[in-house]
Amino acid sequence: MIVTKIEQQKRHPDRVNLYLDGDFALGLHKEVLIKFSLRKGDTISKERVDELINAEEYSRAKHKALLLINRRMRSEKEVRIKLREKEFHPKTIDSVVDYLHSIQFLNDEEFTRAFIHDNQLRKPSGRKLLHQQLRLKGVATSVIESVLNDNISSNQEMKAARDAAIKIFQRYCNSKKKIDDETKQKRIAQFLYRRGFSWQIISTVIKNVFKNESLINLEE
Repeated sequence: MIVTKIEQQKRHPDRVNLYLDGDFALGLHKEVLIKFSLRKGDTISKERVDELINAEEYSRAKHKALLLINRRMRSEKEVRIKLREKEFHPKTIDSVVDYLHSIQFLNDEEFTRAFIHDNQLRKPSGRKLLHQQLRLKGVATSVIESVLNDNISSNQEMKAARDAAIKIFQRYCNSKKKIDDETKQKRIAQFLYRRGFSWQIISTVIKNVFKNESLINLEE
């Protein structure tokens, strides 16, 4: 087969259309064209065309993955899922993931640190919920536990639970609708449990908040 024409795509200037023996064959990213040093008049075999197709798929998958990561940090599993949804070949996905690891764009430990940091700034949660959320994102348990141990101490988790409980407590106190203490305690405990705090921490926090009720009201 002869390369009879190479033209830049009008809507995508970083891509070209490749014509073989006078007919359109496939679209290519310019980086693939450069990699294969293709020029008009070159003779190309069927095997070489297959290599072009594979290289083009890799290029598209790589650019898709980089776009995802530029929007926000991703776990390896998240990247793999997104690429599978685009129906890229498993071997292509493996190659892209290896590339992203090599340039430090994929690192589940760093992703976990960033996830915990952002989560605790936005909506402080207990270790249990953070662990569940990160496992859903495909992060290994050993990585999660290591990062949690480095970033959230028992005192920090207790403080986060207490701060959250106080906000709910003060909301009830300021409400026109009067609620008895037992109901308040039950609702606050359920709220903290949904946030992923252990029952031991919840119990301690509830006792502390209601024991110091008068002092908490002064904090408003």
